[in-house]
Amino acid sequence: MITYKFDPTANYLAAVSYGPDSMAMLDMLIKKGTNVVVCALNYHSFEGSDADFFALQIYCEAKKIRFEGLDTAELPEEEKMKEGQSFSDWSRTVRYAFFKKMYDKYNAAGLLIGHNQDDLIETYLMQRNRNLKSAHYGLSETTVRMGMLVIRPLLNYSREDLLAYNAENHVPYSMLFSRFQDEHMRNPLRQDVIAHMSEIDRDNLIREMEAKNSETRELISDVAEDIASGDELEIRVLIALPPDEFAGALLRFVQTFSNCPSLTPEEIANIRKMCLAPQPNLSLKLRKGECYIVKEYDILTVGRGDPKSLPYTYVLEAPGELHTEQFDLDFSMGAEDRGIKPEDYPLTIRSALPADTYVVHGYLEKVRALYSTWKMPVAIRALWPVFISKTGKIIYVPRYRTQFREYHTSVLKLHIDPDIA
Repeated sequence: MITYKFDPTANYLAAVSYGPDSMAMLDMLIKKGTNVVVCALNYHSFEGSDADFFALQIYCEAKKIRFEGLDTAELPEEEKMKEGQSFSDWSRTVRYAFFKKMYDKYNAAGLLIGHNQDDLIETYLMQRNRNLKSAHYGLSETTVRMGMLVIRPLLNYSREDLLAYNAENHVPYSMLFSRFQDEHMRNPLRQDVIAHMSEIDRDNLIREMEAKNSETRELISDVAEDIASGDELEIRVLIALPPDEFAGALLRFVQTFSNCPSLTPEEIANIRKMCLAPQPNLSLKLRKGECYIVKEYDILTVGRGDPKSLPYTYVLEAPGELHTEQFDLDFSMGAEDRGIKPEDYPLTIRSALPADTYVVHGYLEKVRALYSTWKMPVAIRALWPVFISKTGKIIYVPRYRTQFREYHTSVLKLHIDPDIA
C-alpha cells in the first residue's frame, strides 16, 4: 500500500505509538524491506501507556527491528510538563526533539509519520473554518521540519482502511492512545464531523480541497509529466511550487535514477538556492554515491560519475591558449580554419544545453540530436564543447567521427578516454 520509493541503503525512522495507524504503517514498511528504526515515546498520559510501550518493544524484538524508546518520566526536570502547560504542545516539542536526536544518530533519510486521510480532512476543515489562506491546503506527503525529511505515506487511506488492513494482516495494536488523543488532543471535528462522514462526503470534501489546490496541482502535474517522460526538470515550474511540493517533486525526480540516494533536507535547500542562483551552469554532488544534481540554465538534470562530465562554461577573451579539465586549445594563431573569426571574441566555450541549435549544411539542427546522428558515445556527450560568439550564436561544434584524423592547424584536444572514443 505504501508507494513511496525508499533508498535501500538508508535508514528511516518510523514514529510508532502502537496505535492502529502507525502499526499498519510499520507492517507495510517491514513487508517492503525498509531499513526502519522504530521511535516511540511513553508519556504516561493514560492508563495502559506502560503496557502499550512494552508491547511495542516486544513486537520489535520479535521482528528484529531496531527500537528506540523515550520514557518521559526520565526527562530532566526542566523538560518535563509544567502545570498549566498544554499536553499537545509539550508532547510535540518533546517528540520532535527525540526524533531529531535519533535522526542524527542513524543519519536517517526520512522520518515516517502515520497520518492518514482523516488527518488530511481534519487539517483542511480547520483551515477552511478559520478562513486561512494557504499555498497548499491539507497535508503534504513530504515536508521538512527541524532539518528532517518528514514523510506521510498513508494520506490516501482512512482510519477504517487501516483497521481493515490490520485485521486482514493480523497486525496487533491498541486503541488506548488513539482514544486519549480523541479526548484530549484532537479537534472536535474528528469526532463530531469526520467520524460520521459517508464515503461520498469524504470524496466531495477531498475534491473541494484539490480544487483549492488546483494551481499547485497543475504545476505538480507538469512536473510529474517531466519526470515520467524524461530525465530533465524545468526550473521555472519547479520553483513555483510551495516548499513541501518542491521537496516532494525533487525526491520523486531523484528516485527515478536507481543509483542516486534519497535527498537530505540540506540538499533540498541547496538545490533550491542553485535553481535561484544567477549562474547558468552549476552542479551539486549528493552526499552518497556518484550522483550530481546539475543546473543547465533553466533545466535540472542528474549527472553521474566523473566531475569532468558535468556542465562547464569557459570564456576565451581573445585568440590564445586555454587549458581545462575537459580540453586544451591553442588558438594563438587564430581559428579561422574552424570558422571562428577575430570579431567573434570573447568566445564562450561550454557543454551543450537541451535547447542549443547549430546550422549544418544550411539546416538548423538541435546540437544534441547531432550527437546522436554522429553516433557519439553517450559517455562523452557532456564533455563535447560548443563555441559561442560574443553575440550569443553557436558558431562552431567540433565534428565527431570514429577514427577521425585532425586536419586543423589550430589546436583543440579533448580529454577523452581512448577506450570510450
